Amino acid sequence: MKQKSLVKNSIFNVIYTVANILFPLLTSAYVSRILLPTGVGKVAYAQNIASYFVTIAALGIPSYGIREVAKVRGEQEKLNKVFTELMIINAASTTVAVVGYIFLVALNSGISDICLYIACGTAVFFNYINVDWLYQGEEEYVYISCRSIAIKVLAFISLLLLVKTQKDYILYAWISSLATGGNYIFNIVHARKYVAFDFRELKVKRHFASIAILAVSIFLSGVYSKVDTTMLGVMTNDDQVGFYSNAHKAVNIVISVGTAISAVFLPRLSYCYRSGRKEFGELINRGIQILSFILFPLSVGLFILADDAVSILYGAAFAESAEIVQLFVPLVVISGFGNLLCYQLVLCTGNERHRLPAYIAGALANILLNAILIPSLAGKGAALASICSELIVNAYQFIKMKKMLKYTIDFKAVIQGAFSATVMGGTVYLIDRCLGLPLLIAAILSFIGGCMTYVLVNCLIGNELTLNIAGMLKEKFRNGVRD
Repeated sequence: MKQKSLVKNSIFNVIYTVANILFPLLTSAYVSRILLPTGVGKVAYAQNIASYFVTIAALGIPSYGIREVAKVRGEQEKLNKVFTELMIINAASTTVAVVGYIFLVALNSGISDICLYIACGTAVFFNYINVDWLYQGEEEYVYISCRSIAIKVLAFISLLLLVKTQKDYILYAWISSLATGGNYIFNIVHARKYVAFDFRELKVKRHFASIAILAVSIFLSGVYSKVDTTMLGVMTNDDQVGFYSNAHKAVNIVISVGTAISAVFLPRLSYCYRSGRKEFGELINRGIQILSFILFPLSVGLFILADDAVSILYGAAFAESAEIVQLFVPLVVISGFGNLLCYQLVLCTGNERHRLPAYIAGALANILLNAILIPSLAGKGAALASICSELIVNAYQFIKMKKMLKYTIDFKAVIQGAFSATVMGGTVYLIDRCLGLPLLIAAILSFIGGCMTYVLVNCLIGNELTLNIAGMLKEKFRNGVRD
């Protein structure tokens, strides 16, 4: 079976994942100035409630499906059966989630904005046709990226045309939900080129055990990652939810880069682990090398430029979000490395059971810490609770998988990334804080100066990834000159 380029897949999966985060980020930059903290908070809270039901509907299939498709890639008959079986399970779980959400909205007299919750709830319904896992298992990241960008552009144009006043927050919610649905519609239509339904001799039950464990783990993960917004909305007000939500979106764009890179390794890690190939350990260190090169400078830059980023993206009304962004920065490194060394390794080796105790501990810690910290610190307290719970979840899984797989981590790339990012931070701080430049100019020059410093330092200390990229660019330039 021909293997697709990890570098190419990493690039396109970064594009895909960033597009999924960039859409709410760009829309927030616009709607924050239209809807202000109260309107943003209303939509964010309703989307948060709907997201619990989206998690139930998905039932862990988006992650489980990638692994199962990767296992049978190149074997069409087996692929058809896996696809059919998973779609049957997905239909059942989505029906349960849709019914549950309808009952919640219909029976809860405390929900005053029914239209808003209907708009956000359509994201639950669209899960019937969510087959992103098919394309990720097939490593078709070029298609995924191009499709995602096209939908996001159309949705953003719709937003600019339709959302004009503070009263248009429900239209904003509809556009967000329909953007998700648009991706899924394209997916299910395009899927005919790769797979077909095959209802002969199905063995749906063979997936139940793994999916059940994965579903419970992901639901618990959803609790500790979503309960902060839920508790913040209950214990404070819409403004605080708005500040926190926008800060979270800004940080998520950075976290998504690490997640996208790690996700590319899942099909290949699954294949190498199943076939007993020695490249398994090499792939892990390759992932660490790439993550170290990217996550450390992004974290340092985000911390220093948090005030600028919030002001440029959301406006002066959201100044309170900047400190929350800075508190969230450790989450970039914890989540980035944790996704590769915990989440991906647990999935590709079929050890989903180790996620349960980790997520139970994380969920309990998050609820407890939120209850203690939110009354006095509001959004800042929710951010601190999220960091602590994420650290607990990843620490437990890392220890378990490290003992089981006994791979060796090459810390050279980690040290080089941290050192280069620290030096880069000095340049960014100097340009942004000491030269007295206008806000936007300072931010742009800080970014350019930081990138140049970071690349230069990595070249000087002999970072392998930097030298490899420089070598490839040099070779392409030579070939271009010859042509």
